[in-house]
Amino acid sequence: MLARRIERLANEGWLRWLVLLSLVVLAMVAAHLCRVDREVSLQGGTGVLPPTDLRVAMITHGGIGDPFWDEVAAGAFAAQREFGIELFYDGDGNVNEQVRLVDNAVALGYDVLIVSLADPDALEQSIRSAVAAGLLVMTINSGEERGREFGAVTHFGQPDGVAGLAAGERLVSAGVTKLLCLIHEAGNVGLEARCANAELSMVLAGGTLQRLFVTGTADRVSTTGEIAAVLQADSSINGVLALNSGIAELAMAAIDSSGSAARLATFDVSPGILGAIEAGDVLFAVDQQAYLQGFLPVAFAYFRSLDPDAATGGILAGMERWAASGRLVTGPGFVDQSNARRFPQLGKD
Repeated sequence: MLARRIERLANEGWLRWLVLLSLVVLAMVAAHLCRVDREVSLQGGTGVLPPTDLRVAMITHGGIGDPFWDEVAAGAFAAQREFGIELFYDGDGNVNEQVRLVDNAVALGYDVLIVSLADPDALEQSIRSAVAAGLLVMTINSGEERGREFGAVTHFGQPDGVAGLAAGERLVSAGVTKLLCLIHEAGNVGLEARCANAELSMVLAGGTLQRLFVTGTADRVSTTGEIAAVLQADSSINGVLALNSGIAELAMAAIDSSGSAARLATFDVSPGILGAIEAGDVLFAVDQQAYLQGFLPVAFAYFRSLDPDAATGGILAGMERWAASGRLVTGPGFVDQSNARRFPQLGKD
């Protein structure tokens, strides 16, 4: 199966090797994590690479303070420091605010727009307007197919459908027959794809999947209670799939308070989730390399902004082939008890 092949490659390190190779080709060097800041940041780069006056706006659907999106932002600002570009980063879970931020980036004359499309329909006109205004548009994390339709040149992230299928297969292998899939953002196309394909894996194995729309981490008490209530009402649910690490931590509390024997798995990693995997409280986490989703598109934009010469011509040719492929896959990889201890601790150098 396709999902099994991708999962095997991920576990054997081939996806990580592909990313490492990309880093070498892009002449990337090690960068330290930086503080997430809403303000425009501009530094002079390393002094080794050609200077540029490129202005990049990265606008996501994740708010400041979310562990996953803070990793994305850290990667973006590390690239900003390395390549000496001007970077504006912001994120908001309210799609109307995200639309406003995108429109402002176009109005302020940014050269590049990097955007996540959790709600492609709401952002379609803004993205098309950015393309028409001459911005280089790239998508990250979600909305790959629709972004390409709107004019984005390439995408950085994991195929959520493939990741959901592989996660479902792993849960089936762990003995799960009735899975509760927790959706914390209604209308998010990436989350829907994860649940839909996890359900396909369950159905193919004779199992079932139930969706539960939860309030989210903004109201931790309500969300924990919503999950616990469903688990208490249906003891046949023996698996729970969270779609980000914050929801997974609430699901752990709900499983405990409800007395459920359900096994828990999640998308995305955090320090708490890594510890829970090591302790056996979480079966596995699906890793899509948030840091690289921030770093790589900024690097891509930088190299495409250069005039080709003897030093950069090969890199630029590689960039064009990369863009033509339509995507750079950063996941899925799987973190479980066999490799959690070796996983880089988030937020550390």
